[in-house]
Amino acid sequence: MYGDDGLKVAWPLVILLLSSLCMGCFGGGSDDEFQWPDPVIDSCQMDYDLECSTLLQLGETAHHSLINPVDGKMWILFLGGMIKSWDGENLEDVADLSSLVSRCHVEQGLLGFSFDSDYEESKTILLSYVEDGTCEGENQSDLVLSSAKIGEDGMIEMESISVLKRIEQPYRNHNGGFLLHAGNGNYLWGLGDGGSANDPHENGQDSSNPLGTILLFEYRSNEIVALMDNSTGDPFVLHYGLRNPWRFDVGEDGDLWIADVGQNCWEEVNLVTLDKRSNLGWGDREGFQEFYEGVSCTEQQEEPDLGVTDPILVYPHQEGNCSITGGYWMDWGPESLRDGYIYGDFCTGSIWIIEEIDGEWTDTKIGNSGGMIVGFGEGINGEIIVFHWTGDIVEISQRS
Repeated sequence: MYGDDGLKVAWPLVILLLSSLCMGCFGGGSDDEFQWPDPVIDSCQMDYDLECSTLLQLGETAHHSLINPVDGKMWILFLGGMIKSWDGENLEDVADLSSLVSRCHVEQGLLGFSFDSDYEESKTILLSYVEDGTCEGENQSDLVLSSAKIGEDGMIEMESISVLKRIEQPYRNHNGGFLLHAGNGNYLWGLGDGGSANDPHENGQDSSNPLGTILLFEYRSNEIVALMDNSTGDPFVLHYGLRNPWRFDVGEDGDLWIADVGQNCWEEVNLVTLDKRSNLGWGDREGFQEFYEGVSCTEQQEEPDLGVTDPILVYPHQEGNCSITGGYWMDWGPESLRDGYIYGDFCTGSIWIIEEIDGEWTDTKIGNSGGMIVGFGEGINGEIIVFHWTGDIVEISQRS
């Protein structure tokens, strides 16, 4: 199945260079084939009986939010290392982690967070970030998973930060870094293929390597425990064959929706289970076709090898589209979006929903956010939050 609209670029967050506090740290080695898209300057326009408005204009790039399970405030994650809370009127600091995270490259920074499943008692959160390091040369820095305590003042206790796992990154891009609580104290952590182009180290097809994967673990007693059978690879690896799974979400049946950012031709939406390891094809496949350096983009579908799971939907790099930003399986929020998966495109700001119609997954464009989408979040009253690279935050709700 092919999406309606198309695209044109290759990596998520590339434009964030313009808003990054570390503009001079882009480092050696430009990407010769990269084409800068024209900025999106438009207003948010939605169909599907939805309306949208600007919630906040922050001037720095936020890209994710979660609702605090204790006080109901919206915690907002910033690429530069800040976490802030929003109660509908006031924005307050929760943490300044800028001294810990690398901002040398636009795909580095504070990339993910999640509340502990027992947060009411533990006051613990999990953090995912690219560790601070030198901005010289290739800017390699480890991707780090840490825990941290929230103090009585509502701020992170910096001395409580404890590293749980460290992933060596051979290049500065394709870090992934998204964290998702999957229930029962289990968590999913997305990792890119290690970076550069064409998966030069063939990490994607190596299930013994954490790069290009989604890891599954249980968090308990300030340790993480692998949950997969270790006889066939890394026991933390749930799914592999991914390029840069910037966002994913668990559906109502426990299935996992993964938005994987493409390189040359196709952006992917994958649908897999949480109880069985899957190979999603990268870097042997992109979309429904074989991948190799110099491959031509074609809509001719090629059968995958045995054991490879193809996406349920792809869309091409045409009409200004460039990079998929995954959203949510909608079992909450606006009624008109229930029982569907929403996602957007970074460059065009387009937003789609995938719904099962007559036994087939079908995508429909539901509107445009009016900016370059770097992430989605949940608002304090069940709104869908859309984060733009400019620092603008848009909220989408049911039309009143």
